[in-house]
Amino acid sequence: MMNPGDPRPLIDRHAARILTRWREQLRSLPPSSALATPEVLGPLMAPALARVRHECVQPAPPGADSHAAESAECRCGLNPLAALYLIGECATFDVLWAQPEALAPLPPREREALCSSLRGAWRRVAAEEIAVFCSLCRRGAELDAASHARRTAVAERSPKRISASAPAAYPDSRGKLLATRPQSVETPG
Repeated sequence: MMNPGDPRPLIDRHAARILTRWREQLRSLPPSSALATPEVLGPLMAPALARVRHECVQPAPPGADSHAAESAECRCGLNPLAALYLIGECATFDVLWAQPEALAPLPPREREALCSSLRGAWRRVAAEEIAVFCSLCRRGAELDAASHARRTAVAERSPKRISASAPAAYPDSRGKLLATRPQSVETPG
C-alpha cells in the first residue's frame, strides 16, 4: 500500500497523462500575454511537474496554503506562470480522479491527506515561481508607482479628520489650546 502522504508514486505513474492533459487545457485557453502561449510554456511543464513531485514530500510550513494562495497572484495579470501553474494543478487532479486505480482504493483520510499534500506542493511552487517572475517585471514597479501616486493625491485632497473617540484640542481666544472630550449626542428616537 502507498504511503498516504506521498503522492510521488502517483505522479510517476501518471506523469505522461498529466502532461498531456496540461497541454490540452493550456491550448484551450486564450493566452494572458505574449509569453503565455503553449509554445513558450510547454518546455516548462516537465520541470515544473518534477519540482512539484519533489516539493510534495517536504513538510509545509504552518499556514503555507493560505500564504501561497495570497502570494500567487500577479498584480498586473500578465504573468504567464500564473496560468501555467493553475492549469497544471487542475490537470493533475483531472487525471488522478479520472483513473480508478489512482485514488479510489485509498481510504478517505488517506486520500484527503494525499490530495492536500499535492495541492499544497502545487501552490507553494507556483507562489515561489510567480513571485520571482513578478519581481523581475517592470509592470509591477509601474503599478506600485501609480498606486503610491494615487494614495498621495487622495491624502492631499482629503480633509484632516478628528477621531470622535480621541481628545481634540482647539485654541481659545488667547491662543492657548483647550483640550476637549467628545460628548455623546443623543438623538430623539
